[in-house]
Amino acid sequence: MSINLGQNKKNYIDLQFGALTDSTDIVVMSKNKTSGIVSRTNYERITPHDNCMMISIFATVQLLPNPEFISMVSTDQITLIPYKIVSYEKKPVVFCVSPVYVSEQWQNFLMAVHIFKQFGGHMHIYLVSAVTSFFELMQEYDKSGYVTIQPWSRMLFPYVPGSIVDAYSQVEFQNTAAAHTDCLLQYKEAADFVALFNLNDILIPKIAPTYVEEFHSLIGNRSDVVYLFYESINYQATVFNNTKFFIEDMISSLTEIDRGHHGKVVINTQKLNYTYMYRPVYLKDGSSLDVTDNFITHLKSIVWKEENTLVTLGVGHDTIAEEKFNRTVPNTVFYGADPIIEPNRQMYSAFGKFFPFAIGRNPGFTNFRVLPNQNQKTRNYVRQDRIDFAWIDIEGGEFEFLDQLHNDVKICQLNMEVHKKFREKDSAQIFHDFILRILEDKKYIFMKSLYTDIGVHRMFFLNLEDRECVAKFFA
Repeated sequence: MSINLGQNKKNYIDLQFGALTDSTDIVVMSKNKTSGIVSRTNYERITPHDNCMMISIFATVQLLPNPEFISMVSTDQITLIPYKIVSYEKKPVVFCVSPVYVSEQWQNFLMAVHIFKQFGGHMHIYLVSAVTSFFELMQEYDKSGYVTIQPWSRMLFPYVPGSIVDAYSQVEFQNTAAAHTDCLLQYKEAADFVALFNLNDILIPKIAPTYVEEFHSLIGNRSDVVYLFYESINYQATVFNNTKFFIEDMISSLTEIDRGHHGKVVINTQKLNYTYMYRPVYLKDGSSLDVTDNFITHLKSIVWKEENTLVTLGVGHDTIAEEKFNRTVPNTVFYGADPIIEPNRQMYSAFGKFFPFAIGRNPGFTNFRVLPNQNQKTRNYVRQDRIDFAWIDIEGGEFEFLDQLHNDVKICQLNMEVHKKFREKDSAQIFHDFILRILEDKKYIFMKSLYTDIGVHRMFFLNLEDRECVAKFFA
């Protein structure tokens, strides 16, 4: 309910295109503690086409002070009309975000909500659905006053199955026009300007330090300007999908794709009372103003920058393969282990973290071999939630813990050298049992082995059981 509209009904009817007023009456009944009243009013059509069975309309009616009950009356029943008192808390600029549904791109939200806040804007989101973790994140920002979350429920007809009438499929784009009009009305008393944006739209003021100053500066003394139109430019962002995400990195990664065909609008709240999706369709006396000195950054696509983990067990005085991998596969974290400290530490520390350890199945003492003058080309691993690449080459030591790879160790790609020549007695049986278990578990597939020396084979295993591994490397 808006006092602007309630006290100045003639003004708002004259404000917009009068031909849109429908001759059909809407009958509204209201009650307060002492009396009741039945009023009639016409409605104005918001949806400018007949492609949908359900359209958005706008109607106003004079009610009693302090109403407790409002309903629409038909020939045989009444329908309760939910209502709310508008906010009077001053918010110079409000960004009304179109209905968000099945959303999971929390990076867009974080970037937008902080930028809007930085330059004097408040975000108002109409929420249909989102993944749980994203919704919980938005709730925290709602509690802190950065954003207002408003549920935007789908319409249902009681006792009527969706196979007969599906109201949701017969409204335009989650009823966006109604959401934008609702947001405009909610903030008419509190805001100078309301922007109609999507969650992946960003605006940074360019000609003034804050939004409200930029908008007022653009309008100047022109009393006819109803809304400002900003062109959109499509960008691609490259971001982490984990805790390594930083807004600064996301901004610096933006790459222009093309110029958008559709922009967005910023509405002068005192000049308009309803709007179609993203921009008003009908203006009687007012006009729009195209902004040429700034633009909206539209995040058209996101490239997920995921960190890779490579673990080398058995550096062997040779890091040529790791160095090449580091140049070829970006965002890779390297961990290397070898009992021979130098020169392995110096070589490996140039791009990763080195551990002066020998790897065994159990703690204690055991015999192991060190081949300081031979060229080693494959590696080993460290404790992580997931290891993307494990390179193991520990001169026969692999037989001590092959069975551990069947446990809760998540390795996506495993390259391992098997040294039969260092364990002639039982190596064949151990390796046979290992491969048989691999086949039974159906966790890994192994590729054709590579013969590298007498009694030495390099084996390649791919994890096709784990969904994260498959999604990352095979999707």
